Amino acid sequence: MYDMAQIPCARMLARKDVAEQTKEHLRATCAALDMTTLLHEIFLCQDQLDEIARRRQPLVIKKRGSYVTISGEFTT
Repeated sequence: MYDMAQIPCARMLARKDVAEQTKEHLRATCAALDMTTLLHEIFLCQDQLDEIARRRQPLVIKKRGSYVTISGEFTT
């Protein structure tokens, strides 16, 4: 029989040998993450990579704030 699946952060928070200061840092980090937005960004990047692979054009990665955009065109 297996335990319930948990994300690594939840496993660390459940441990008794992890310092409370470390747990507070983990809680703050988890609260700052927006997993839905992250998943959406991953899907967008996958779609862009698929498009580039189909066109076989050079890869250009542009960073806008916290977003990364992948384009098949070179810009100056």
